[in-house]
Amino acid sequence: MKWALVLIAFVETLLGVPSVANAEDTALGELKNHLEQKAPRHWQVHVRWRDGVLLASFMPPYHEAFDLWYKPETLLQKMSDLCPERGARIWDMLREDQDVVLEPTVGGKTTVEMRVSCRKRLLAD
Repeated sequence: MKWALVLIAFVETLLGVPSVANAEDTALGELKNHLEQKAPRHWQVHVRWRDGVLLASFMPPYHEAFDLWYKPETLLQKMSDLCPERGARIWDMLREDQDVVLEPTVGGKTTVEMRVSCRKRLLAD
């Protein structure tokens, strides 16, 4: 069984067929690049795969993050505005069951209620 997996990996390498891990890394890099260009320069961005979604965490400077945390409508709008638009390259890299999810982080804390699903946002438009 191990030999079969090694043989498949070798053939994929020879043929230049991207592996699932390479495709996921490419999608992660694409989203990170998109967000770094679109997010305010002083915000930190961390992108990773979690539970089948590309999860991007945003860390504005503490004072700004604290102010936004207590204005949830403004915060959710800012997060929503960062979602990749319909037709963006990232959507071609993801399967239909995968999503881009954005979340704010304040002082190392976040909450599921403040997450924005970019796929749901696109479907609502």
